[in-house]
Amino acid sequence: MYSETTGNNPLRAKTEFALDDITGRWKSREGAPDIRIYRNSERKNGCFFIEFAFKAGEMFLCPVKKYQGIRYVNLYGVMSLSYNTDNDVLQLSAYGKYYRVED
Repeated sequence: MYSETTGNNPLRAKTEFALDDITGRWKSREGAPDIRIYRNSERKNGCFFIEFAFKAGEMFLCPVKKYQGIRYVNLYGVMSLSYNTDNDVLQLSAYGKYYRVED
């Protein structure tokens, strides 16, 4: 993982961002699974989830968590999330860059 203070962040992505900013559908141009980020208002505190679509009909749901300022999901290992607000690019540490899909 990179640090926002050392200058090793080539995407200028932020680890601190509002989850409402990243809700929606995202697609990878690198062949990683499509994802959807949404708020489940039926859960306590309106928890946010990431839905991974690996194959047709095969979905995995993971809650988005935060630890020491880093947002992450645990899908058979921890993946951190960062977001570049200028270019609207979401990065998952294990899968790479994602671009928003327009509905």
